[in-house]
Amino acid sequence: MKMTDEIFKQKIKPLFAQSTFCSIATINSEGFAHVSPIGSVILHDKSRGVFYEKFTKQIPENIKANQLATIMCVNDGKWFWLKSLLKGKFKSPPAIRLVVKFGELRKEQNKEGKIFKRKVNIFRATKGYKLLWSEMSDIREFEIIDYKPIYISSMTKEQFV
Repeated sequence: MKMTDEIFKQKIKPLFAQSTFCSIATINSEGFAHVSPIGSVILHDKSRGVFYEKFTKQIPENIKANQLATIMCVNDGKWFWLKSLLKGKFKSPPAIRLVVKFGELRKEQNKEGKIFKRKVNIFRATKGYKLLWSEMSDIREFEIIDYKPIYISSMTKEQFV
């Protein structure tokens, strides 16, 4: 799908910013799919993004066999779904898939760290925050090759028109 700057800024980037996590599907050397939940996907612009590669062990292994993957992001907000179901249409896209090509693993830049910390900052006083997110630094780059909208009957028919 051809992605315009306007659709990216108004629909796609907010979807990724609001979602709790995304799913990243990779293929291993035997050809089997592996899906990993990732809570740190950051889109820089309509052609590239990053995610923190701290907890996943399978993605770096699968990248050796195949650098292509699919990232799916779903708006998991209860109010979003309730309002959409009551109105019979989605105000914004409920989900999207990105076809991506993985790049290098590198250290985060200051701006990326701030974006991620803002997302999890509400939990900073918890023990879980310290265990999970206090030492995040390694980021995997990806190039966005294609956007694949997810259509859910007539409730999404006008999402990308």
